[in-house]
Amino acid sequence: MIMESPFFNIISKEIEWVGFPLTLEVGRIARRALGAVTVRHRDTVILCTVCVGKAYPLGSGFPLSVYYQEKFSSAGRIPGGFIKREGKPSEYETLVSRYIDRMLRPLFPKHFCHEIQIVCTVLSYDTETDPGVLSMIGASAAVAVSGLPVQEISSGVRVGYHKGEFILHTFNGGFDLLMGATPSGPSMVECQASACDEAFILEALKFGHQALKPIFEGILWLKSAVSPVSFMGESLEHKLLEFPQVFQNALDEACEVSDTEDRSVRLERALSSWKEFCHENQGIKASEHLEGYFYNKWRETARAYIVHQKKRLDGRSWDEIRPIICEVGLLPRCHGSALFTRGKTQALVTVTLGSRQEDSQMIERLSGVEREYFMLHYSFPPYAVGEVGKMFAPGRREIGHGRLAQKALVSLLPKDLSCTVRLVSEITESYGSSSMATVCGASIALMDAGIQLTAPVAGIAMGLISGGTPSEEDVILWDISGTEDFLGDMDFKVAGSAQGVTALQVDLKIRALTFDIIERTLAQAKVGRLQILRIMEQQTISTPRDAVSVHAPRMSHIKIPVDKIRDLVGPGGKHIKQLCDASQSKIDIGEDGKVSIFSYRAEDAEFALKAIQRLTQGPVIGNIYDGVVKKLLDFGAFVNFGFPQDGLVHVTEIVVGKRLSHPSEYLKEGQAVQVRVLDVDKSGKIQLSIRQV
Repeated sequence: MIMESPFFNIISKEIEWVGFPLTLEVGRIARRALGAVTVRHRDTVILCTVCVGKAYPLGSGFPLSVYYQEKFSSAGRIPGGFIKREGKPSEYETLVSRYIDRMLRPLFPKHFCHEIQIVCTVLSYDTETDPGVLSMIGASAAVAVSGLPVQEISSGVRVGYHKGEFILHTFNGGFDLLMGATPSGPSMVECQASACDEAFILEALKFGHQALKPIFEGILWLKSAVSPVSFMGESLEHKLLEFPQVFQNALDEACEVSDTEDRSVRLERALSSWKEFCHENQGIKASEHLEGYFYNKWRETARAYIVHQKKRLDGRSWDEIRPIICEVGLLPRCHGSALFTRGKTQALVTVTLGSRQEDSQMIERLSGVEREYFMLHYSFPPYAVGEVGKMFAPGRREIGHGRLAQKALVSLLPKDLSCTVRLVSEITESYGSSSMATVCGASIALMDAGIQLTAPVAGIAMGLISGGTPSEEDVILWDISGTEDFLGDMDFKVAGSAQGVTALQVDLKIRALTFDIIERTLAQAKVGRLQILRIMEQQTISTPRDAVSVHAPRMSHIKIPVDKIRDLVGPGGKHIKQLCDASQSKIDIGEDGKVSIFSYRAEDAEFALKAIQRLTQGPVIGNIYDGVVKKLLDFGAFVNFGFPQDGLVHVTEIVVGKRLSHPSEYLKEGQAVQVRVLDVDKSGKIQLSIRQV
């Protein structure tokens, strides 16, 4: 639909999508952006914009930045806390930004070097529509109408599974697949599963790709209606054409060097010599493009070597995994620990256990406040690659890698997990696949901590060197190194147990993957994953430890009647606070009456357990209890003996063989005494005795 007015030239396209109309609109908002699309589904509205900046030197990386931001006003809410304004991006906003980036980045030409910024802003949110997927659709449409030289259009979709059928835009906790795709095939995948087989994953991908057809058609219609002016910008391709054979020979020789450091030295030496040659013979004084051009030549040379020699730069065959060494229990005071080393990549993983109430992570979302009881934090310090660097808060890459490893493990945790679990993965060495090393290390660290995983988990990253022509072979590489990540066309990470896949992440440098390559990669990744699982089992432990560490909090549990929860909590939380202080414990109370006690000493746990029993089960007639005199009156003394209701010791029940005129003759307030329960009447009044103890 095209609507013209004195102020706006509005073009919109309505698509039937998941039972409701999805509208893409151009021309009403953000008209100065190179591309701006407002996307609406039900009552969720998102503005997606694209702007272009200056050109950057070849080899400095494609300067694409994506920002997904949620406005609390979109859900009719004001941010919590002291500052009533949106602050730094949440973890979810960071992850969605990465999804959009990973979907769009492969679609730009190799030598396109202009800075591009994409901003997706949630303007209205209805709690029923997935704003992340809607942003992927809107960002794809905004790029399409901007005139930027993308090689294909793209879009995003979420696939779930319910009652034996694949469904769109629903995550029920068992299976969740987020996919970016072009008409040619998937270009980005992020998946969490419950030990699904590879054929199931493949069918889900095909289902999602088929479901995107109306979106592709709608974006193409919108692009045609807008007719954007093509933005070609500055391309750095073919600026340097002369590359003498002597330098090509140096690249060929570097392919035969298996040692990473030695190879890097040789390449740096060749680059330096070539820069001098360009300066002296081609009159090129500025060398800002030379390094990128040189390493593109190196990439072409190394790829050809791997394909034709049928071996890799480090000497491995295509289907060979780097040597693995893994250990558990290295850190005595941690609740669980593991060191996983694969080649020159190493992850030191620790586990800490805590209470569900106090130690869980509170997350403020548009839909409300949520709690997270299982966390995995991934850290990548500069020394992991032997460099000097600044130590900042976690970046997008660290957040994304940590979330992927968390997805790989969460479905295998015990369903009745009654504590908060925090894993920290310190990458102490890195030369490729550090996120999959985190998965392996986290799995055995959890078992070392006594967490009853249903099965061990391992991860492997697969690479691809695609053939340049249909007659050339597509080569799949197992357990790719850092160099192969640079050289190859994909980073295909698969994690799972012996029973099936629990997490999947696919990033590409080519436009899309065919389903044939995906099927082959999944099949080979399964064989590699099982190899790694066998090594982990042989070198460490195959089943969780029977008990948690002696340094972990003792976890005790008791079930109380739901109608007694109020008695345990007390007015304003008085009873539970006093009990936590007295027992030096953390106590969580579930809505179903399940009470969890976290104590570092057995005697503290025992004290808290008995106190809870007293508070919720009531005093037993005839039993003797320890108490404290709270108040003295003419007719007797009130004694608190661990129950919500104080009991009365009549003046005649204080001393044997002697009648007191006043309780103060024998007692004083605050005095510790032992009492026997004589009676509890229907109204809850308790009669006690000191003399009958």
